[in-house]
Amino acid sequence: MFLSEDPRIRETAAPILYHADLHKRNVFVSDDDPTIITDLIDWQSSSIEPAFEYADETPDFGAPILDVSSGHQPADINAELCRQAFDACLQGLVPRLAAARALDDNLLRPFRYCHRTWSDGAVAFRQELIEISSLWKELGLAGSSPYPLPTSDEFLIHQKELETFVTAQHLKQRLTSLLDTTSDGWIPIHLWEDSQVAHKEAFDKLVRAVRNAENTGDQSMSEEDLKKIWPFDIR
Repeated sequence: MFLSEDPRIRETAAPILYHADLHKRNVFVSDDDPTIITDLIDWQSSSIEPAFEYADETPDFGAPILDVSSGHQPADINAELCRQAFDACLQGLVPRLAAARALDDNLLRPFRYCHRTWSDGAVAFRQELIEISSLWKELGLAGSSPYPLPTSDEFLIHQKELETFVTAQHLKQRLTSLLDTTSDGWIPIHLWEDSQVAHKEAFDKLVRAVRNAENTGDQSMSEEDLKKIWPFDIR
């Protein structure tokens, strides 16, 4: 059986029109009443896609605030209320997307990563195929997985590539939060100078940490490796 034939996938594959670049900078509200939305911009990235395509994405106004230094989500009552309001609105106004978000993510990730190999490489997609093959029966899928698991040698090579990929993604997530930018590095012009200073400070701090690790013999990444996975231009 192919994964796409599973009834759960078919149900969450219903098409929806989605604004794929929905964040605070693209939402305008009334000066008199901030609960009234007056405009949404940057519709050029919008498209009609299966509901599950964006089920793992949450706009910044509906996500808990990340503590950059610790990587944890601190207790922020306002952020938590926004998250709950966002989830409630999805269930009431966009039930197709809400249903896709409630589905086991192991079933959906292969579909999300299969067309991202041009930007993420093959490692993320390969990892999803390995995971779903390993969990095939546990996920209630019929038959057997059509994807063969890698050999021991192949798996060791894959694990090393995956570790680098995950580290790069975590680094990018923390930097976008620290610099208050988008994943592609967009910065409002009035914040440009401050962001450049913060960007350089963040890079220099990690370079020092890598060099210290080299001196103590506890090296997991070289300075050259750091430069390779750094998500923004280093000036």
